[in-house]
Order: sequence, then C-alpha cells, then structure tokens
Amino acid sequence: MTDVTHTETVTETDTDTETGAGPAAAEIPPHGSLLHLLFDEQAARSPHQIAVRDARGSLTYAQLAQRSDWLAAHLAERLPRPGELVGLHLDRGTDVVVAMLAVLKSGHTYVPLDPGYPAERLLFTAGDARLGLIVSDQPVPADLARLPLLRLDDLVQPAAPVPAPRPAVDDGAPAYVIYTSGSTGRPKGVQVPHRNVAALVRACARRYELRKDDVWTLFHSYSFDFSVWEIWGALLSGGTLVVVPHRTAASPQATLDLLSNEGVTVFNVVPSVFRHLVRAARRTGTTPTALRYVIFGGESVDIRDVRAWRAVARRDTRFVNTYGITEATVFVTYRLFTDQELDRAPDAPEGSAFALDIGEPLDGWELRVVGEDGAPVRPGETGEILVAGSGVALGYLHRPELTAQRFPLLAHPGGAPRRHYRSGDLARLLPDGTFCYAGRADDQVKINGFRIELGEVEARLRSAPGVRELVAVRTVSRIGEPMLTAFYTTPDTAPPADGGHGDREQAERLTAHARQVLPAHMVPGRFVRLGELPVNPSGKTDRKALSAWPGQAAPPPPADSPAAGPAPVRTPEGL
Repeated sequence: MTDVTHTETVTETDTDTETGAGPAAAEIPPHGSLLHLLFDEQAARSPHQIAVRDARGSLTYAQLAQRSDWLAAHLAERLPRPGELVGLHLDRGTDVVVAMLAVLKSGHTYVPLDPGYPAERLLFTAGDARLGLIVSDQPVPADLARLPLLRLDDLVQPAAPVPAPRPAVDDGAPAYVIYTSGSTGRPKGVQVPHRNVAALVRACARRYELRKDDVWTLFHSYSFDFSVWEIWGALLSGGTLVVVPHRTAASPQATLDLLSNEGVTVFNVVPSVFRHLVRAARRTGTTPTALRYVIFGGESVDIRDVRAWRAVARRDTRFVNTYGITEATVFVTYRLFTDQELDRAPDAPEGSAFALDIGEPLDGWELRVVGEDGAPVRPGETGEILVAGSGVALGYLHRPELTAQRFPLLAHPGGAPRRHYRSGDLARLLPDGTFCYAGRADDQVKINGFRIELGEVEARLRSAPGVRELVAVRTVSRIGEPMLTAFYTTPDTAPPADGGHGDREQAERLTAHARQVLPAHMVPGRFVRLGELPVNPSGKTDRKALSAWPGQAAPPPPADSPAAGPAPVRTPEGL
C-alpha cells in the first residue's frame, strides 16, 4: 500500500470543551462484541483522533477505518466465503493494525506470522492452520510462497472510499488464532472469539482509569498475546497506539527515549524487560514523565525493580501485576500494587509474597485452585489453577482430543457444569486467602523420590539477599545422580571471574537461607552465579540449556553476552 501517505494529524483535545473538565474518560460501547464494529463506533465518535502511528507517520481513526475497509473488500474478493484463516506476515507498523481490521471486516480470522520468528515456526503455523491466504509486505519463505499470497506493497488504494463488506459474523467466531508452545513441544493454535476480547477490554476498563488521550505502545510481537491487549485496549478505548520498531524494543535506552518522546501513558511489559529499563533509567536518568500505568504480565514481578524505578521516576505511576494465559484471553486477574506495599522495607514480613499475589479475577472471569482430587485447596496447600468464564478460548485449532483434555466441562459450585481451562499453573493458598503463583505443574521434578515444584523453590529463593534472578532446574551431578541446581544473577551484572561457579561464601549464604525457608529435600545442591541467565529464541529463560550444564564448564552464553551479539530486550511469545 505504498500510495498512501502517512500524515501527522493533530489529535482532539484531551479535555471536555463544554465543561472545562479534565481528560475525557474512555468510552467503550456497552453493547456488541464484534471487534471491527466496536472500532467503527470509535472511528465515528473520534474521526480526527490519531489511532495508530509508527516511525513513518500516523493514521487517524477515520483514515484507519477507510484503509481497512478497502483492504477488506480485496480480501472478500479473494476469499468470498467467511470463516477462512488469513496469515499476517508483516513488519511492525501501522499496516499490521490495518490488516487485522480488514481480516475481521471481511468475516475471517487472522493468524500472526511475525517475520521475526524462525522460518520453521512460520511454516509449521501456516501448515497447521491451513491458511486460505497470506497477507505480506515482503518476500515470504519459499515454502510459504506456495500458498495464496496478497502483497500489500503491490496494491494501490483508490482516492475514493471503498465500502467494506458486511458478512454475517457471530461474536462467537474466532477473531484470531495465536500459536503458543507448551509442555508437548508442539505449538498449538489457540482460537479466541471476538466476544472474549471485547469482554477483556470492558473488564479492564472497569479496573483502570483509561482515557481517550491515553497513548499506548504496541511493544510486543503481534504473535505474542500481550499484543492483543495492547492493540484492542487502545483502539476500543479511543486511545492512540504507537507501534514500537523491533530495533527500538531491543534497546532499553531507545525504549525509554520513545516512552518519553511519545508521551506514553499506558505501558505493558514483561518484568525481565522492565528490569533492563530500570538499569538504563538509573544509569542515564531518562525517565518517562507521562507514564500513568505499567502493567506487568508473563512472569513474576521482582518488587525491587519497581522500587528502584520509583526512586528515579515519577512516583504516581501505578503498577499492576496480572496473571494470564493465551487460552484465557491474555489476562485472568488484576493486582494493583499500593504505595504502602511499594514503600515497605525490603525485609518486612510478607515483603516478597505480595509480589507473587496473582490478585482477583477480572469481572466475568472465574479462578479456582484445586488439588489432585478436584477439591479446592486448603490454606498452605498448592494446587492447579482452573479458569472459567468470559475469557476461556474456543480450544485448540484442529486438536479436538487436546481441547477436550485441557478445556473440560467440570462441575461448578452452585450451578450447572461449566467449561474450564486447566492451566497447568500452580498457586499456593495463604492463610489470609491470598493465592500466590507457584510455578508450572510441568516444571515439577522428582529427585531422590521427592516431587519438587521448581516454581516454589524459585519463589522462596528469589528473595534471598544479593539475588537478582534465580532459576532452579534438575541437573546431573558429576557422578551421574540427579540433583537440584539454582542458577542466579546478582545486582552486580559483571560476569563472575571464575567462569560461573560463584564464590564459595556466597553459595554458603544462599544454602543457609534455603535451609531456613525450604524443606531439606528442596534445598538446591549447587548454586551457580552467572552474569545473565541464558534465553531461548522466544525470550524465555533457557531451562533446557541450564539443565544440560555439566558442572565442568559454563552454560551457553546468554543472549545479551558479547559472544551472542547486542543485548536484546526479551519479549516472550506467550503469557
């Protein structure tokens, strides 16, 4: 779509011009759940407001509506029968949002194919999804080229508006299919309907004070479900979405500069990425002055990073912890950190437990934690998280057996049986009724006859003095016996001089701490200090590489070590 010139357009005023009141609250239509129709209502309400912008320019809500209408007409010609799956193979930019809207307006479902992902992963996704068409702005991998292809950079948009098709679409139809990896090792396509996303935005709007003048970022890959909230949260609330280039997202300092220059007010981020931003902010003093919300997802929060940020940046920024899963439409719970909690001394009672508190379910979402017998856990016990309600996805694409297994119809207290999602995540119930995240059920290992939940070990040890990050994995000792090893980093990011073994005194202190907070069989037999934890291509800690570490040599270099190239900001593919 090279003929369309991006233009900078002045946004509407951020105040109520009739009353002289403060910034206008976001207006999300209370009825209807088709995402493209909800967007069109916002476009009609605020046609001149900037909807989305990238490094090249911007589109108002009216311009975005017109471009997506025109592309939707093209898609309807190529795929006249609604319900097809359309792959989006596009560089980060405004056209990603245009194409998503167009796919939905033509009655189809979009499937992200981020060009930054490995070609093998893209080929698997395209084949497994049985795509009817791929929309791209660049050459595609050879095997993808065998599928029907629509190149945006070959199209010329006419000057006059083109009416969008209006196929009959039910809000229970999937809006998108996002592929996520799991314990099986085979990616699974999660089908999420329109109504789930609309329910997510409405539920979050009741928790957050969203405004029409809010500026959001599309910081993550659109193949990662965090982006669903970033895109539709911004557009359905009438805000402005800033698409962050990949190179910018990979640089902590460049990200801080963008947050400042763009006046970003709502920022969604993975805690390990936020840690890099904190380090850059403390080093250079660059802090965004407009930021109202930092919303965490995907990993456990290290509250020390939040406190360090507040020490150098504005203190009225609100920090929110979430627990979420792709199969439950991004977020399940909400947990706002209070000033009292953030100002608490690091060594105060429950000083770290509240950072693991997964919070309370969003309106319409239901969360239960049950033991192996299916009964609710009692205080002190750990169980599996089950999710029911508005966010539960339709299931896995073309995987009926796995869908039946992971999305069972279960008895529900006080009512008829309901469909649940068995998350495989664990939570521990504290005596005060708080649920704290306790890791993955498939991270459970067996050593010396004891079943050990790695998430619980990690949660207890991350609060140890002098520890920044910590991961516990099952390794093999020098004599071939299974053992538990904790790999950790410290606030001093310089790589250890001894190749990763850490000094003996520090290991002894950590062992003593572990014995105070863990049963004897859960105390790691070895503590290994690293400059950085290694990450896999998805941006998550590479547990496989760590578990293969033999003890005689250091594990593979982390992704941001000199041997691996420039330091990237890690953006995982799924919550």
